[in-house]
Amino acid sequence: MPHFPMDSPDSVRSLPARRSVLGAMAATAASPALLGLSSPASAASAAPVAQPRALPGGGDLGPNVIVFDPSTSGIQAKLDEVFRQQESAQFGTGRYALLFKPGTYNGLNAQLGFYTSIAGLGLSPDDTAINGDVTVDAGWFNGNATQNFWRSAENLALTPVSGTNRWAVAQAAPFRRMHVRGGLNLAPPGYGWASGGYIADSRIDGSVGPYSQQQWYTRDSSVGGWANAVWHMVFSGVQGAPAQSFPNPPYTTLDTTPVSREKPFLYLNGSEYRVFLPERRTNARGTTWGSGTPRGTSLPLTQFYVARPGVTAATLNAALTQGLHLLLTPGIYHLDQPIQVDRAGTVVLGLGYATLIPDNGVTALRTADV
Repeated sequence: MPHFPMDSPDSVRSLPARRSVLGAMAATAASPALLGLSSPASAASAAPVAQPRALPGGGDLGPNVIVFDPSTSGIQAKLDEVFRQQESAQFGTGRYALLFKPGTYNGLNAQLGFYTSIAGLGLSPDDTAINGDVTVDAGWFNGNATQNFWRSAENLALTPVSGTNRWAVAQAAPFRRMHVRGGLNLAPPGYGWASGGYIADSRIDGSVGPYSQQQWYTRDSSVGGWANAVWHMVFSGVQGAPAQSFPNPPYTTLDTTPVSREKPFLYLNGSEYRVFLPERRTNARGTTWGSGTPRGTSLPLTQFYVARPGVTAATLNAALTQGLHLLLTPGIYHLDQPIQVDRAGTVVLGLGYATLIPDNGVTALRTADV
């Protein structure tokens, strides 16, 4: 029988394995340096590694932030246009912030529908005066205000045309940093049902009339009087509040608020947008602005990543990692991962009811123990 060298164990050991040969061939083919050539990989390793482009701070506030100044023409028409769109859009996608530069505006009635915020751009409410009204009623729901959710008024001084401004809301509809030079009515026309609300850091020169309003919380404010209670009215740090008397009438009244901090807000310093961060207060009573400039710190908008709907959660997190704060312009933001806040003192501020929707069960926002 013929003898083949490959059958010999010694012969097998003397030949390189096929995998080793192919590996050596591949290494030779992939390594021009073995052939006396310069290596592109070696040249690349000497070049600086490209870094991700830094995200910009500041920028335009987007199409759903509408900014007025006293010289703007057609203000009432624009307010009416937004209201027609949002009046009954309880499950709609529209989101708007109506911002007024400091100055005086005459003859306006800003009716607010769903997902609409109105705010002045001064440091004090008295910097932006409207001789007119900011109105919430319940015409869209046959005089029932129990579903008047998701709208807000902030940082304005109002002189109501009739002497009393109507703010007939339910939950998630705060009235913050407002000065009403008159009275405030919390019920819809006809005294239909109304289901709770919130006033903070505000001064109502006249009396507040809840009437059919079921419950309410007022904090760190000043009122000229309070007309009645239905189920429960709660006050902390409110000058002019009714005395403690729960359950009859159902007033719960704390003389001061033990610890509080007002929300950050956007304002104009000349032509520059900035965000004011009110300081924390202990045992507060009355407004933050009644004695002049409020106490706190201020950040330029250039320190914020100004986000628009459609941006990814990864981009928002990259901005935070870069050291920027977040300002979310009005709209809906779908998230496939949590917004992760790991840095102490980070500000995440939404305008015009910016809405975070976590998809597939993820958490919308997580904060580290900082």
